Amino acid sequence: MLNRSRRWLRQLAHNRSAIRRDIVLGLSHASSLPFTVFPLRHEPTVRSELDPRSYNSTGDMLNSLGQLIIPAQRDSASQGTLVVRPQRVTREEHSSRWFFINGMGTAPPVALLNASEIARIFQRPVHLIHTPTWGLARDVMQSVTARTLRKDGKLSRPAVYVVQEALEKHDRVVLFCHSQGTIVASYIVRKLLRHASTRDLVKKLELYCIGGVADSLEVDYELSRDAGHPVPYVEHFANGRDYFSETGVLSHLDSTAGTVFCVPERTGHLLNEHYLAGIARGDYCNRSSRLYRYVRGREPGEQDYMPIQPGEQL
Repeated sequence: MLNRSRRWLRQLAHNRSAIRRDIVLGLSHASSLPFTVFPLRHEPTVRSELDPRSYNSTGDMLNSLGQLIIPAQRDSASQGTLVVRPQRVTREEHSSRWFFINGMGTAPPVALLNASEIARIFQRPVHLIHTPTWGLARDVMQSVTARTLRKDGKLSRPAVYVVQEALEKHDRVVLFCHSQGTIVASYIVRKLLRHASTRDLVKKLELYCIGGVADSLEVDYELSRDAGHPVPYVEHFANGRDYFSETGVLSHLDSTAGTVFCVPERTGHLLNEHYLAGIARGDYCNRSSRLYRYVRGREPGEQDYMPIQPGEQL
């Protein structure tokens, strides 16, 4: 116990500037925090996390609420094994695989609700990589330690092997990440790029980060130069008054690779309620993003990669 306390204190001392930075960020954007769940049920085209009718049963809804409130250690509902398929799509193309990595405070019924809406909008089977909630308060603390103190291995390590195996078997792997899931995605990229045996696999990887709380996301400059677009390929979507986007991707543009699409005055952090319908309409990108080209089962071409951004130039 004493050794663990000493290691923890050394970690705090080593990251004191990052801790100070995040405290300042959190306080400076505090006025947006009450709008995390607002506006309420303003997108009739999606099944909202806040609508009881979106769930299979009242029990699922109450279970999700209970897991959000009650702190407890829980297991993942799926490490890429559970597949959500849209109606009328019975087969999965062998050439590609889609994964969804959920955000904080997400019980299995909510993660499945998110994944089913992604599958419906993009008309593709979606494999769920579920990060279990240990209660919202503990999830926030876990995200802080993962991001600020770089203790993200426990949160993210299981997903690395799932994604690596998919990259070895498929021509393209898409990670659709929300909130805390962007921290997991950032860790996956770092691990894959730093090992010679997996580095080239990252050329097949595409990341779409929604309401991102991660403070960094790297690309491989050599692979990006050869490909003519960022490797891995990355796009970010953010509401300008989403507290977690404000303290995440929007405050760390200098350390975050990829194109950032933002609607400045839009509020809310929930994936279905506040993001998916706008992404499907092309609100964030004026219908120009590569992700938009996937909507309704379409297939983007090589010309649909966004160009390398100034901060990513070699």
